[in-house]
Amino acid sequence: MHEIHGMTLYLDGNAFMCNCDNLDFIRWIHTTKVDLDSRSYQCQLSNGSVTDTLIAYNSFSELFSDCKSNMWLTFASTLLSTCVTISLLLLLYSKRWKIAFSIYGLIQRTIEKKVRKTYQYDVYMSYEGEIVIWIKDVLAPKLEDEWGLTMCIKDRDFLIGESLLDTEAECIKHSRYIIFLITPEFKLSRDCLFELDRAKYETVTKNLDKIIVITKDIIVTDIPYEFSYIWNYAYVVQWPKEEEDLNDTWRRLKMLLTDGIVQNKQVAQ
Repeated sequence: MHEIHGMTLYLDGNAFMCNCDNLDFIRWIHTTKVDLDSRSYQCQLSNGSVTDTLIAYNSFSELFSDCKSNMWLTFASTLLSTCVTISLLLLLYSKRWKIAFSIYGLIQRTIEKKVRKTYQYDVYMSYEGEIVIWIKDVLAPKLEDEWGLTMCIKDRDFLIGESLLDTEAECIKHSRYIIFLITPEFKLSRDCLFELDRAKYETVTKNLDKIIVITKDIIVTDIPYEFSYIWNYAYVVQWPKEEEDLNDTWRRLKMLLTDGIVQNKQVAQ
């Protein structure tokens, strides 16, 4: 600045900090070729006392000995952390196969636990009204006698005297699938909403594998709006009125109910 602009640096009466951060500045004041008004200026030491830069420059080793200590402390900390990091990486590398097998074993045990889970029922039936006659006469013989599934039908399997809601909750919890058989009577009833809430809960907790909605004598658009909360993970089967379409419906229902069971048995073997 002096050579280019003819400016002069005045530091008289303006004490600055004499600390480790300003060592280079103090050294520069007494070694630079720039024409300064004076070679000695006031500076404040870390203990609060005020001295001049000439004394500070001549007493470097005494006044700033702790600067080297801080430098070595920083160097030692960095070196120690680097050594620890390298040691941990080497340890992890030497144990890499053991760690990999441990992670693999944990994943395998989690999968096996899910596969080995036993269910009291394959299918829990949620329905309302006289449709239970159709379930017992048509649906149950197909699912239980032909396909070998176990069903929970509350009018047939619930014990008299026990709490209905508690029994429904326990049976849904111990069922692999739940089928909502939606009929005009179902739509008018509010009792089945509890089973819907339990089905949503058991699906989130991974106890329930699949939710199936069968519509009978009702169109899909007339399904209660509460079912809109499960459309992302529910399977809808519209029961046909024509006999000629019945075989395709049975085939789709069988695929939904038996494929998962067969796959789980194969994995377990």
